Amino acid sequence: MNATTEGTISRKIITRLVVPIMVLQVLNSLDRVNISFAALHMNADLGLSAERYGNAVSIFFVSYLLFQFPSSRALKVLGARWWIFGVVLLWGVAATGMAFVQEIWHLYALRFVLGIAEAGYAPGIVFLCSCWVPRKYRAQAIATTMLAVPVSVVFGGPLSGWLLSMQAPFDVAAWRWMFFIEGVPAVLLAFVALRLFRREPLDADWLSADEKHWLRNDLRLEEAVRADGIASFTQVLTDTRILCSAAVWFCLIFGAYGIIFWMPLVLKEMTALGEFSIGLLSALPWLGVAVGMVLVSRHSDRTQERFRHVGFAAVTASVALLASVMSPWPGLALVLLFVFGVGLGGAQATFWTIPTAIMARTVAVNGVVLINLVGNISSLINSWVIGHLREASGSYQLAVLLLVAILGAAALFVAAIAAVSARRQAAMELQQVPSVPPVQRSAVPGPPGTVT
Repeated sequence: MNATTEGTISRKIITRLVVPIMVLQVLNSLDRVNISFAALHMNADLGLSAERYGNAVSIFFVSYLLFQFPSSRALKVLGARWWIFGVVLLWGVAATGMAFVQEIWHLYALRFVLGIAEAGYAPGIVFLCSCWVPRKYRAQAIATTMLAVPVSVVFGGPLSGWLLSMQAPFDVAAWRWMFFIEGVPAVLLAFVALRLFRREPLDADWLSADEKHWLRNDLRLEEAVRADGIASFTQVLTDTRILCSAAVWFCLIFGAYGIIFWMPLVLKEMTALGEFSIGLLSALPWLGVAVGMVLVSRHSDRTQERFRHVGFAAVTASVALLASVMSPWPGLALVLLFVFGVGLGGAQATFWTIPTAIMARTVAVNGVVLINLVGNISSLINSWVIGHLREASGSYQLAVLLLVAILGAAALFVAAIAAVSARRQAAMELQQVPSVPPVQRSAVPGPPGTVT
């Protein structure tokens, strides 16, 4: 099969599988983080302090972390179609229910249920991409699904700000309308997903028999290459590269959620802007994230290089965020926040091509869940740490410096993965070199003065 046909198959998969997943992921991200905009008014209505708001944010991640492995198990048992339907329906119901909270424990309970629904969704999507998308195009496919986060902020931020600033009908608080309007689409699209998705690639009616045959052979060939890689969950738990990958994801997620959940409150404290303007400015780093995801993933797929793309992008994010804090000019600070987003998005988009390339498919789903689990522990810690630093210091400056250091650490862990991978590759190549038999000494006497 020629390269043109191969590209056609990949475009079909991205159009019919990856793009619909991205649309659902947009709602997923929006329903998860719109609490940061609701907090502008909700905190006062419900009597929430910064610490209690941080608890409401964090409790989502308690259930999110606890139910990751059960969710991944459900994916393997139910298949993609029914798993996606159940996940999307549950989170849609929980997100819509946020509009009706009256007490703090209502908020905590719904955030907990939302975490159950979304647990395993992100690593499940990464696993589906590794099962459906040829490796050559995988960074772009994963980046497409991850574009949902910046898209949800770039468009969801202004949307949430506009909904909060509108004249709310029926004397119902605007933040309640925001939760309702942004939650209902997930409930409706759950039933659309039930008709759209299939259990596995061979069930897809939009691939011809020849295309299914080529895809099956391509993925089998990749699996044969992985045969020398990590083949058991015990190896996953002890392999240095996987442990460092988990550390990288921890750092990247910490940086991302530091911006997602706290940017509106930081802008409110540092400026006199209204809700709509805050929504626009909060979207600026995420516009950079979207640009970084597209450009870096494409370049990484074109060159088939992964480590430098992730490492340099993380360094760019760290340096740009530090420079934005130190800049005396607001205009330059905004440009640097955009550059920060480019680095963060580039690192996140390309990252998953590294661990999925070194794990056999039989353990890949559990390995991806483990890495995502460790990474999202940072989400739980992030809200508490930033809230505590804000209460203790009276500003967000220390919290920003912490984000700078953690993003810099991500690049160091990537360098460690690259070094270990290079050593193991060299060792494997050395083992494959045939041994040279020793030169046999001749029985014929040599010339005078030689030793025979």
